Amino acid sequence: MLWDSVDASSTSHVVRLDGLASSTAYHVSIVATSAEQDVARTELSFTTAPAPAQVQGSVRDGVLLVNGESFFPLLAWQQCPEVWAGSLAAGINLFAAGSPCASPSAALAALQGRALVAGADSGLAASEAGLLGWFYPDEADARGLTGASLPALPAGIRFLTITAHFAAAAAPLPSGRGIYHGLVAAADVVGFDLYPLQELCRRDLLPLDFDAQQELEALAPGKPTFQWIEVRGMRCGSGPGVAISPGTIRAESWLALAAGAHGLAFFPPDWDYFAAPTITALAARIHQLEPALLQPVQPVRVEAAPDVRAAARTYHDAVYVIAVNAGTKAAQLRLTVPGLGNRTLLVLGATKTLAARGDVITDRLAPLAVRIYVAPPPP
Repeated sequence: MLWDSVDASSTSHVVRLDGLASSTAYHVSIVATSAEQDVARTELSFTTAPAPAQVQGSVRDGVLLVNGESFFPLLAWQQCPEVWAGSLAAGINLFAAGSPCASPSAALAALQGRALVAGADSGLAASEAGLLGWFYPDEADARGLTGASLPALPAGIRFLTITAHFAAAAAPLPSGRGIYHGLVAAADVVGFDLYPLQELCRRDLLPLDFDAQQELEALAPGKPTFQWIEVRGMRCGSGPGVAISPGTIRAESWLALAAGAHGLAFFPPDWDYFAAPTITALAARIHQLEPALLQPVQPVRVEAAPDVRAAARTYHDAVYVIAVNAGTKAAQLRLTVPGLGNRTLLVLGATKTLAARGDVITDRLAPLAVRIYVAPPPP
């Protein structure tokens, strides 16, 4: 699903594979072609190194870096130790640790080398060797905080979660939307929570996971962003249209990713039985496509499907298109991807391929369906 090439004539080549996940198995095919068009092919597999014990975080071009390498956070919030093993197995690679049941120090001692840890207890003021960074108080905007009144954090990456009241579709908080520029400026990585099904109890608001994520990208240019994904019933229970299911978790996650999120977070911390395998599958697909997902978002025009959201990426001349039907009815898709031309697209998770015609993809999506189309590089 990822390609790179070296065009120089030589008997020795080096290809650097950037953005790979830690502790993950990858399979690589190497194809070499001579000037006489003789072809040699070999296969190899490898497993990447585990999560580093000592970390130095930084940000470049909207991507979170750990020890200089790109990092795609899959985040769990303040989990208790008894569920860490299940979260690690599901692909969680960043734990926000603090009260009530595990301090950042305890989490770091238990998880070091298996995942990264950020502190989420704003009452602690001392830095902790090995922590990636710290979270500002959760939903800082709803607490009435501003960029000037945020508490000082120890050294490391500064994470911030805000509510969705920055978005045009949401009513502003009493303090107004002017507070968000200062809040975002104080952080290195910015996320938000919307929870359309289990906080707002509105199935029709599911497309806002994409729309609000796009607005966050504009509010926080150059900063990595992420979105909190609802993974079990909370306030709205299991009523018609608002129940959490594997389909809603997948759809909300890919709506956020399509719109430009460079990380996902899952809430509440005590997942239901169906959430773990769904998150596991999500993590596997993200790891497969991670370097491509970290590329800048390219707009895709969607016609005659008001609840479908789509966007594209380009990585080493391959084109990746993510489309999600956030509606309750099947949708006939017509997607225009500038520059796609008449290329053939793989459909991930399916055996079929599609042929684009004049930059246009046509397909049909069931409700909550996610399609990832990949056009390999031209020969």
